[in-house]
Amino acid sequence: MNRLKKVVMMMIAAIFVALLFTGCGEGNLEKYADRISELRENLFAAENAEYKVTAISGRREDPYELDGVSRGKCDFTIVTVTPVSFSAAEHYRYRAEIDGNAYEGDLLPHPFAQSLSVDIPAAARGSFTLTVTGASEQTFEMKNIVTGELISAEKALTIALDKMKNELKKFGSRRKPDCEIYVRLMENPIDGSGGFFWYVAFVGKDKATVAVLLRGDTGAVGAVRV
Repeated sequence: MNRLKKVVMMMIAAIFVALLFTGCGEGNLEKYADRISELRENLFAAENAEYKVTAISGRREDPYELDGVSRGKCDFTIVTVTPVSFSAAEHYRYRAEIDGNAYEGDLLPHPFAQSLSVDIPAAARGSFTLTVTGASEQTFEMKNIVTGELISAEKALTIALDKMKNELKKFGSRRKPDCEIYVRLMENPIDGSGGFFWYVAFVGKDKATVAVLLRGDTGAVGAVRV
């Protein structure tokens, strides 16, 4: 009986240790959920002889305001269409199928660029179908272009909180800074060498901004804003 009791106690201890190392506590994305005004972690692209199409998706504040306070959130996918031969007189439309739901309507032209876009109230997390109608109708399979080994949004936020801990003191509480947070995965904004970066920004109520740009594969700091 004593031996059985000893075995049971050893099993309980092993389970307890396993729970400690698997991290049953919340991660930083969960801990700071009420502060995160945008989480953008999916990028898509496709093109043919007539159009170049890109899309970003995730979850963001609604209404979207850069004011240091994070309020209600909604899913989003922003599609940008760039015709090879843009015509201001042409009427462009789209139809997207995301997670079994169809969305369609007009593509709106950008005021300063020869491209069009639409903001869809759903988050595309996997490949989706997009049809663009202009002078002709073209259908694209929008595939996630994020490939290779990238650190997660969770890891990017954790690194940013550590790297910018001294700068974040300007937002008050050291335990949980009083600001809104933006976590965005983006294509290399520094040069044309390719790859991806995480942009993590902390914005206070006075619009003071602290931000860091992290390499998507290693988490190494590429640039900071203080």
